[in-house]
Amino acid sequence: MPEAILQNQDGTEKGKVQLPDSTFGVKPNRQAVYETVKGILRNQRQGTSSAKTRHEVRGTTTKPWRQKGTGRARAGSNKSPLWVGGGRIFPPRPRDFSVTIPKKIRRLALHSVLSDKASRGAIVVVENYPAVDTPKTKVFADFWKSMATEGQKCLLVIDKYDENVYLSVRNIPRLFVTTRANLNTYDAMNVDKLIFTSDALKAFDKTE
Repeated sequence: MPEAILQNQDGTEKGKVQLPDSTFGVKPNRQAVYETVKGILRNQRQGTSSAKTRHEVRGTTTKPWRQKGTGRARAGSNKSPLWVGGGRIFPPRPRDFSVTIPKKIRRLALHSVLSDKASRGAIVVVENYPAVDTPKTKVFADFWKSMATEGQKCLLVIDKYDENVYLSVRNIPRLFVTTRANLNTYDAMNVDKLIFTSDALKAFDKTE
């Protein structure tokens, strides 16, 4: 059964905690991870880029000059794609890039990443995160430094949404926070260490 280090808020090690095999002990499936991450990145695309064709560009329809006798190339409109300020050939149009990833594939991908992190000792369990009544960036900056080596990107996984925690963490460049329900494959894979609170780990185990 995989294990994770149990730590206090100040970074002192208290022992080890058992991680459930069903979530942290599966054989990683690279294809599921690839498909899920690709889908997550596609779903983040807005698809709002747009440009005008020659028929949509505002301007005169008058022929710039007569067809023959000027020595210049023939031209019928200053809205031609060949002209500066003219329309574009095959311009981008608003489109929907979103894809649907099957639930079983998403779950397998997340379990694969969590299992890989657990096998490399990149998962830490903390009994609780610092309690703050108002946003306190310094408190969480000290918490991050005590939980990870310098320069490590960390993701704090909490049980329920806490606005003060989110506001405290948003200005710390290498510390991120998410709830247990919103944890996804890309976020878990994109950090060096995952920090689970005890409550989040218990709730995560029940839902999985």
